[in-house]
Amino acid sequence: MPENSAEEIVRTAVAQALERQLASFRESVVQEVLREVGPALSGKPAAGGSNAAGLQKAVSRIQAGTTQKEILRALLDNTVLYSGRAALFVVKGGAATGWQGTGFPNNDSIKDFALDMNSGLAERVMSSRAAGNGSASDFDHAFVSRFGAPADDKVSLLPLLLKDKISALIYADGGSQAGALDAAARSEERRVGKECRS
Repeated sequence: MPENSAEEIVRTAVAQALERQLASFRESVVQEVLREVGPALSGKPAAGGSNAAGLQKAVSRIQAGTTQKEILRALLDNTVLYSGRAALFVVKGGAATGWQGTGFPNNDSIKDFALDMNSGLAERVMSSRAAGNGSASDFDHAFVSRFGAPADDKVSLLPLLLKDKISALIYADGGSQAGALDAAARSEERRVGKECRS
């Protein structure tokens, strides 16, 4: 078999495998959003419309994503509907590195920020594999020093589990306006640590 032919077969097989995995990832995120965020919306209208309309818009944006980057971006953008600021950290090899933020004065400044995983809220969330809430003083001190504490001093951290592994952490707080972090969503977020089914 010629080398080019073997290479083409491998490329085709890898492309097909990636496409199947992306579809599974997208559906897992959609199902998790519907299962976990839906009940939290029952008490608070989403920005610009009814609860159902807000949830449908969020789910539609996630479903429309064709790449992992688009799916995660939609998830992050919709998190900020119920908080003042949000950030996504990618977890690899026991380290969490900033991917993107929203609601911060400079959202790109989150990129490549190394989150302290060895104490406070981050350590508890990683150990329990479940969402957690706390105060800004219980979160990474370097993060709070660099990006500022939320006005109400409350933060939430949610793990995104894929195939029994925490692949990302979603940080949310009320930002500079006290009370902007939805209390109903925060209590519902405690359950978000359930594993996405693929």
